[in-house]
Amino acid sequence: MTWKNSPRSGPRRPLASAGRAAVTALSLVGLLLAASPISAPAAGNAASGKELYRTRCLGCHGDGSTATTLGPSLVGIIGRKAGTGQSGVHSRIMTESGITWNETWLRIFLAAPTKEMPGTIMPVGVPDAQEIDDLIAYLETLR
Repeated sequence: MTWKNSPRSGPRRPLASAGRAAVTALSLVGLLLAASPISAPAAGNAASGKELYRTRCLGCHGDGSTATTLGPSLVGIIGRKAGTGQSGVHSRIMTESGITWNETWLRIFLAAPTKEMPGTIMPVGVPDAQEIDDLIAYLETLR
C-alpha cells in the first residue's frame, strides 16, 4: 500500500493515455458498482460504536476531556491529517503518510493497522466490518 496516494494506489497514468477501451471498462465498472447493493457500506450505529470505543479504544486514545499519554485523541479525527493530533504519540509512518482521515482510510487502517501501515504503533485492529462501521459512526460524533 502506498499511503501517500489514495487507497490501494500505485503509479498512475492519465486516463487519456490509457486508451478508449480502458476508459470504457472503467466507466462500466463504476456504473456496476454504483448500482450494486453491496457498494453501500453498512450503516454504522453510533451508540454501539460508543460502547466499542469505551471498551477497546478509550484506554489509549482517551475521551477528549483529558490529555492522553499513549495514543492521540480521536476527537475531530475525521478530516484531520494523520499524525497531527494535539496529544499522544504519533509514529513516523503516520506523520509522513500524507493522508487525511476519512471513512475510507479509517476502514482500511482499522481492519489491520500493522499490515496496512507497517511501522504504526497501534497494534490492535478491528476485524469485524460492522464494528468498524459503528466505530466510524461514533467517531463522526466526536467534534
